[in-house]
Amino acid sequence: MRNAKEAFRSDPNIEVGSALPGWICLRIRPDTQLKTQVVGFFRSEFQDLPGDLCEKLTLALDELLGNAIEHGSSVSPKSSIEFTCIRTSRMILFQIKDTGSGFSLNDIPHAALNNPPDDPLRHTEFRLQKGMRPGGFGIMMVKQIADDLMYNEQGNEVVMVKYLD
Repeated sequence: MRNAKEAFRSDPNIEVGSALPGWICLRIRPDTQLKTQVVGFFRSEFQDLPGDLCEKLTLALDELLGNAIEHGSSVSPKSSIEFTCIRTSRMILFQIKDTGSGFSLNDIPHAALNNPPDDPLRHTEFRLQKGMRPGGFGIMMVKQIADDLMYNEQGNEVVMVKYLD
C-alpha cells in the first residue's frame, strides 16, 4: 500500500487531509488530469479486492469525481472538491463534495437516469441539442455498482457505500 501523502506530495493541487490506510481524505482542484491521478491511486489501493470489484469501484469513483468536476465545480479553478474514502473490513465508502450549487436527481434531463422506459435514449437528444459530449449514463451505472448511493438535499455532496461481505 502506498501512502497518500507520499503519492501526492509533489502535486500542490491535491491536498491530503488524512492518509490513514482506512481513512483517506483529499481536497482536489477540479481538473480532469488530477481526477485521473486520484483514480489511478485508488485503483492500486483496491487491487487486493476480489474479482472485478476493483474495476467497478474505480469506475464508480471516476464517474462521481467526474460529475463533481464537470457539473458541480464547472471545472472552475477557484473551486475545490473534497473526497474521502473510508475502508473497513466490511465496506468501502466514498464521500464527494463539490463547491457548486448542487442539483436535483429528478431534474437532470441530460442523464439516462430520468429517461422513460419507452424511450431509454431520450437524454442523448437533449445532450446533442445543448452541445454536450455524449454520455449521461454515469449515475445510473454507479447505482448498479453501489449498495447505497445518497445525495444531500442541496445535491452537491454524494455518499456511495459498497459492502464487501
